[in-house]
Amino acid sequence: MKKIIRHSCWETNSSSTHSISIAKDNMNFVMDTIYPDQDGVIRVFGQEFGWGWEKFNDSLTKLAYVFQDQGTNHYDLIVEVVKEQTGALEVIFDENGGYIDHEGSGTAYGAVQSKELLKNFIFNKNSWLFIGNDNGTPDPTFYDVPEIKDGRQILPVYEYELVIDKLEKTTKFKHYPTDEELTNGIEALLDHGALLTESGEFIIDSSFFWQMSRPRGVYYEKNYQVRQDYSKNRILFLKENDQRFRDIDAKISENKKLSWDKKSAKMTTEALKVPGLIKEVKFELKKI
Repeated sequence: MKKIIRHSCWETNSSSTHSISIAKDNMNFVMDTIYPDQDGVIRVFGQEFGWGWEKFNDSLTKLAYVFQDQGTNHYDLIVEVVKEQTGALEVIFDENGGYIDHEGSGTAYGAVQSKELLKNFIFNKNSWLFIGNDNGTPDPTFYDVPEIKDGRQILPVYEYELVIDKLEKTTKFKHYPTDEELTNGIEALLDHGALLTESGEFIIDSSFFWQMSRPRGVYYEKNYQVRQDYSKNRILFLKENDQRFRDIDAKISENKKLSWDKKSAKMTTEALKVPGLIKEVKFELKKI
């Protein structure tokens, strides 16, 4: 698995769900440290780094991640850096109970290429560890982290807010979003199986109990078979498990020459003609 590391930007690839950002040279080295105990020992315990969208810039969490990810091959280097930076006499890592999701394994490889890089990643508050997955879309603001400079946090400045009608959660953009950025923003807000009721209210519940026990054929979902045109400031939701849409699909699929894109467009056009089969939800980009 090839791993690449870049300065001051998040990095991932199709094989990895985790990424690291090491502060570039012109950013302040904002010291975070780990204190040895009264015997001069630092004990680091394994943590769980899975699929949830999380980010960390504290030294203890980043050290635990590096140990779990690269400790087998670079244990002596990691211990040396920690001792030099903290004055510890001994560093003990206990990985019992800790794990890194297999998709993210190897992410910290770039940080152990030199003592300076490793120190910068672990002990600089301007260096970050990002945890995520390939099965969902992070909020557009997820990778926008503050820069700590001269004793202050330089926070991201946002110019636009994405607001979906009747959805409480919103997200923001630092500039007017491109089509791809807007799509990602909508996907992030509607992640976790957002459903629409007959009256147009949202239900967002990804719990196992809800997904197993809820009635089928009652709600509307954002179905991949329905083509979206966000230039019209609307999101289309399809009535789930509706035979009328299956009939449209079967009829249009008789034309074997249609590309998937054209088939989807035609199915959407036909579905919009059927009363109650599709619901439109409006959204807007508000200037902040």
